[in-house]
Amino acid sequence: MFRNLYSFLESGSKVEEKGERKKGKGFVKKRVYIFFLSYLLSPISFLLAQKPQGKFLSDSIEVGKPIDFALSFRHKPTAEVFFPDTSYNYYPFELVKRNLLPTNTDARGSLDSVIYTLVSFDIEKVQKLSLPIYNLAASDCTAVFSPIDSVFLKEMIRGNLDSLSLKTDVKLLHLPQQANYPKILSYILGILSVCGLIYLIFGKFIRKQYQLFLFGRKQNDFVSTYKKIVKGTLDDKNIGKAVVLWKKHLEWLEKRPYSSYTTKEIVVRLPNESLEEALKDVDSAMYGGILSTQMPFAMNVLLNTAVELYKKRREELNNI
Repeated sequence: MFRNLYSFLESGSKVEEKGERKKGKGFVKKRVYIFFLSYLLSPISFLLAQKPQGKFLSDSIEVGKPIDFALSFRHKPTAEVFFPDTSYNYYPFELVKRNLLPTNTDARGSLDSVIYTLVSFDIEKVQKLSLPIYNLAASDCTAVFSPIDSVFLKEMIRGNLDSLSLKTDVKLLHLPQQANYPKILSYILGILSVCGLIYLIFGKFIRKQYQLFLFGRKQNDFVSTYKKIVKGTLDDKNIGKAVVLWKKHLEWLEKRPYSSYTTKEIVVRLPNESLEEALKDVDSAMYGGILSTQMPFAMNVLLNTAVELYKKRREELNNI
């Protein structure tokens, strides 16, 4: 093919004069060399023609304010290309986020685009940026940079800063209190750890003392309620309330059905002459309507019996 091309270029020189034939042949050879060079460099020229396009979407920027930079690259659908990610150095900018747009493929090839949201804290009046596209080849990964695009810093303070007179503002600004949650959490964990250690060592003792506390409070509630009833008028109604309360309390103390026990069954269970006489006076008042002058003494005997049973039961719990 190259020989035919050379013949074609040489035949075009026949119109020249015979005296210039050597010169014409040299010119033809030079054209062939140029063709060979352009043929060998055609892949590189194609790669350079496929440069990515990068542009700021705004012509000015403020310090600390975000700005968008659009980077696009058209390539063959079969090519593998990579855009800069969060690990890339965007100096003088810092990456806030990036938004990858869907690939658009048509007859001209595939078009990939990414919108980079950047922020700058630099005070240079003109800030420039050029981002690369990485084209994955069989041997290596080639980086092709986009043309440099510039953005202008929007100055908020104009004039010579040295000539400006600054005013001091000593007015205090009230800041709301903020909870230090990590510190609070560390305190809570420390307290829980100490409590857990104490419970592990003294857990059995603590449980026993708590049970005795509840046991004593139950007894105190009974004594208080019982005394309120018997301090009133000792008629058959109040006597009946006091006896019912007394029997239920004995059920709780000894875990026996005292509410269903008769006077005889109670005396058998709790042999005591004073208790037996007191229960007879209570039965006469409740069922016969006969109120004895010894009724206050009888009600006090019932209370003392409950107190003695409580003390006995508490001692048993304390020895467990």
